[in-house]
Amino acid sequence: MNLFYISPEFPPNFRTFLLRLAQAGVKVWAIGEADFFSMPHELRSSLQWYKQTNLYDWDSVISSIEFMKTQREDLRTEGLSLTESHNEHWLRLESRINEFYNLPGIWPKDIDFWKRKSAMKRRMRENNIPVARGELVKSYSHALALIADYGYPVILKPDEGVGAQSTYCIHSQKELDTIFPSLSGVYILEEFIHGPIVSYDGLTNQQGEVVFENSLLYSQGVLSCVEGDDPSFFITRQIPFELSQLGKFLVNIFQIKKKFFHLEFFKTPNGYIPLEINVRPPGGPILDMMNYSIDGDLYQAYSDMILSHPISLPQEKKYYCGYVGRRNKNYRYSHEKIIQMYGEHLVQCEENPILFQQAMGQYKYIFRTPDLEKLEKMMFHISCKA
Repeated sequence: MNLFYISPEFPPNFRTFLLRLAQAGVKVWAIGEADFFSMPHELRSSLQWYKQTNLYDWDSVISSIEFMKTQREDLRTEGLSLTESHNEHWLRLESRINEFYNLPGIWPKDIDFWKRKSAMKRRMRENNIPVARGELVKSYSHALALIADYGYPVILKPDEGVGAQSTYCIHSQKELDTIFPSLSGVYILEEFIHGPIVSYDGLTNQQGEVVFENSLLYSQGVLSCVEGDDPSFFITRQIPFELSQLGKFLVNIFQIKKKFFHLEFFKTPNGYIPLEINVRPPGGPILDMMNYSIDGDLYQAYSDMILSHPISLPQEKKYYCGYVGRRNKNYRYSHEKIIQMYGEHLVQCEENPILFQQAMGQYKYIFRTPDLEKLEKMMFHISCKA
């Protein structure tokens, strides 16, 4: 198998995907924006060929792939089998490569349903799934008309975007007047839904069946973290039946096959309301947290799935696995004190990559325990301010 990978250098933990694939005999060919020798030796060693490429320039991307073919007869004669990025930012590029080389997977004609929030809403409504009221904003007066219907606060966010980048919670017309003139691109305005955010995450096989499921419970939304709150969330040991069923239904109607997914929901007294779908692994270190929760290896599971090998993963969540991100603030308990108090439960404590720090905090603590009360105590002590 010849697998073509986009941007193997980021995020750093995803290099393990390529290590597992190479160990299984998959030939991995890659392009990215990093210099080859800036990447770790183990990542470089897992690649058949890598070419530094401007990923925003289509001609450069195709030129890089064709250049690899000129250099290696096996790629030239066997051709590519699959394209992967594991990165939402490059999904459109992935779809164009699939179409250009007639490869299986998502193609441009269907990519909007995975990328544009308005298209996601449309497909959910077509399948009688309740969603937050919202429309693409055509003008300032249109925004005011929607707000008159929804009431404050409202959410204003890009129709296509990753995480909470350029997303605003608007509480008044004064705030709208300040923010609206600075907007660029297509935005969607939605009513504000009150309720905690939960996720339904997992991996599908080649038929689109969910072979592993997971759920996160957030202490606050990503938007609050981008605005400066300390991020905290944890993997639950039990996934509510209603959430699992709704999540699997969404996976089916969005035709998510051979992919990780990260679906977000509001939990309300009337049930779960989908927020958006993301056809990628959950961000930052969450995939590692999923592994910590089961003492398993989802990187290996992906490799097995791609190769149609049996997937061996523990289904029982042995641990709650929590995350707290700290910023440059004064905390009641020092880093040394946290290590002293909870060292046996800590599985990671280190600085985040710079690109993650706005949403995930400058410094991360990841910890696990089978006891929910103990997990909540750790989350409180790590995040408690002086």
